Amino acid sequence: MPHPAWGFIAVTAPLVLSPGPSTAVVLRNSMAGGARAGLLTAVGANSGSLCYGLLTALGFAATLQRWPSAWLVLRWTGVAYLSWLGLLSLHRALRAHQPIAAGQVDSTRDWWSAVSTGFLTNILNPSLAAFYLIVLPQFVPRDAPFVRGALTLTAIHIVMAGSWHTAWALAGGTLARVLSRQRPRQILDVLTALALLGLGLKVAL
Repeated sequence: MPHPAWGFIAVTAPLVLSPGPSTAVVLRNSMAGGARAGLLTAVGANSGSLCYGLLTALGFAATLQRWPSAWLVLRWTGVAYLSWLGLLSLHRALRAHQPIAAGQVDSTRDWWSAVSTGFLTNILNPSLAAFYLIVLPQFVPRDAPFVRGALTLTAIHIVMAGSWHTAWALAGGTLARVLSRQRPRQILDVLTALALLGLGLKVAL
């Protein structure tokens, strides 16, 4: 592995391991629908990362810099989406409901909902957009083909993030089984809601 790739890993690892919107959403969905829901959410989230990687490889970063208002739109759309997810979690926690059995993601609609939630969370995350469009290109060697280098770094990031998301999905699925009674699940939903709302506020600031 070339030296710039190791530098990229060193910079990326703390970002991947730090709590972020995609991790919160993976945990949220795995607690609601079991590990399978969390894993599907992770697939969606990393599909969003792949989209940004492809845009970077195709030189979209230079184009986007000509329209700074696009960053503002992306930022506030991301804030609105995270806030909406947080309010949904809070609503689920405060209403009377029967606990959801772990692994209850069987229909096509459930699968699509989990994947799309993860995808939208990452594609509307301005921090992820900045990472791919501004930070990642700095680690592509100047003497290497840019497209191949950008896609290689994208693959490295997706493997790292996907592994981390998988761990959270399995942890959330375990929590869903262990804390199957209504009261503990409501507490977890409230904490998840507060985390999502807090992340939305962080993006806004």
